[in-house]
Amino acid sequence: MRTSRLYDQLQNLLGQSHAWADQRHLQTLVWMVIGVICAECISLPKWTIYSRTRAQFAQSHQRRFSRWLHNPRINVHKVHSSLIQNALATWGSSTITLIEDTSMLWDKFCLIRLSVQYRGRAVPIA
Repeated sequence: MRTSRLYDQLQNLLGQSHAWADQRHLQTLVWMVIGVICAECISLPKWTIYSRTRAQFAQSHQRRFSRWLHNPRINVHKVHSSLIQNALATWGSSTITLIEDTSMLWDKFCLIRLSVQYRGRAVPIA
C-alpha cells in the first residue's frame, strides 16, 4: 500500500487552502481523506488500516478521527469553502454542471445540497 505519496500531495493541497492553527488537525484530515479514497466508504473503522501513525490500535485511530469530526475549534465549513473556492477559481473554461442533490434522512428530513458534478460524483458546494 503506497499512501506516503498520496499523503504528501494531500498535505500540500489541503495545507494551502486553509491556515491551520494546529498542524495535527491537518494531518488527521489528510489521513481521513486517504481513508475515504482507499476504503471507498465513509466508515471510520475501515479508514484505520490506511492510516500510518504511531497509534498501535485501530480504536486509537477511530477515536482520533471522531475527535477531529467533533472538535469545535475546527471550522469545517471554512475549510470546505476555501477548498471549493480554490477549485472553482482554477476550473478554467470547462463547463460546470450544477446538481441539486437530495437525501432523505430517517424518512423524516430532506437534505438538499447544491453540488458540482465532477468525474461522476456530486461535490457539495452549498
